[in-house]
Amino acid sequence: MKRIILLIVFAFASHLATAQTDNGWQPWQKTSCYSKISFRLKYDGKNGEQHHWKIQFKSDYQNLISFNYNVTDKLQQYTITTHRKALNAKQQSDEMDIYTKEEDIFLLVDKVSMTPYPEDFIECE
Repeated sequence: MKRIILLIVFAFASHLATAQTDNGWQPWQKTSCYSKISFRLKYDGKNGEQHHWKIQFKSDYQNLISFNYNVTDKLQQYTITTHRKALNAKQQSDEMDIYTKEEDIFLLVDKVSMTPYPEDFIECE
């Protein structure tokens, strides 16, 4: 029993240490369709009537890619923003600010291309 409690305390302490070193960033997540594109989110609080989020992307592709990213509410009723992003090989993007009406959001990445232009899209993996 003491061993289990010790493991739980250790796991909780490790979680706190990780959260502090990431400055509030959630862990990197693979996109639902493209395993070589990851993203992470950081909730920066409420600004007036809007929720402030920061988003970062990183690419594990060996060449330049571009893609669309859409931010919607969790129910996907309202598209909050749609943008196109280009990343060089193995690049991590700068932080991007997103403001939303709802606190719960959903991120979708699509229309991935191996060029900086929205053309010749690659299939979902």
